[in-house]
Amino acid sequence: MGKYWEPLKKLTSWRKISVGMWDPPSDPTIYGHEVLDVTETLDYLDEVSEVSGTKVTMTALVVKAFAIIYERYPELNVMIVNGRIQKRKSIDAFCQVAVPDSSESDADLSGVKMRAVNERDLVEISEGLRGRARQLRAGQDEEIEQTKALIDKVPPWLIKPMLSTVNFLTYNVPADLDAVGVRSDPFGSFMVSSIAQFDLRLGYAPLVPASRCPVVVLPGVVHEAPMVVDGDVVARKAICIGCTFDHRCFDGYQIGQIVRSARALISHPYENMPAPSEWAADAERGNPST
Repeated sequence: MGKYWEPLKKLTSWRKISVGMWDPPSDPTIYGHEVLDVTETLDYLDEVSEVSGTKVTMTALVVKAFAIIYERYPELNVMIVNGRIQKRKSIDAFCQVAVPDSSESDADLSGVKMRAVNERDLVEISEGLRGRARQLRAGQDEEIEQTKALIDKVPPWLIKPMLSTVNFLTYNVPADLDAVGVRSDPFGSFMVSSIAQFDLRLGYAPLVPASRCPVVVLPGVVHEAPMVVDGDVVARKAICIGCTFDHRCFDGYQIGQIVRSARALISHPYENMPAPSEWAADAERGNPST
């Protein structure tokens, strides 16, 4: 018996079993989602696509929105190294891509990292994602193919200790392992994984321990949903965006900054992003390559 507690006099059998079955909670994960009206957003993307001559996707818009947020609030661009919060020097995005196998009956999960994504325009982001995804699906991405070949040679029982060792060497030392097919900091500041390709409206993803990436964003498929507009409930085009945050890096204040900014940027791009004609002008001038 302690100063501030005393034992319960009676416990159910299930509560006794559950106490013995689980360890104390140690997971810093925070989950949440937003349902956004994207009726205006779809018009904006169509206009950008028309003036630029490039199909601009919702995923690209979400990536650009988070790049703007990280540029606006640089204290969000962090990761944990050696038990301390460290600020990243570049705003990089990682986008997951489903890659069908040769029989097209299954799919592997790979990804595309875009460096300094805050310096890229919306059209370039969309073109870069589409081009790299095409390379991945055709098995033409040399970096990814080199990494996959290395993993295929490792026996299953050695995968976990190998990943731990590589993670330690890459971040905690840090060491340059590019020569052996291990990319330095391969995941970046935030992850965006569109689940619209699977016809899913809402999903949550786990944090990837080896990535040192504290937020994962999952935009779902566009669908009709009831929304309140000028006091009336009407059918609007909407998407659900599921987010997973690392509580060691973000608290409620920082998450609030992210959500409020994402809500404005994604739902009201005409008010909060450059005009569609400006994106086209940026693309014509040229920006950093993927």
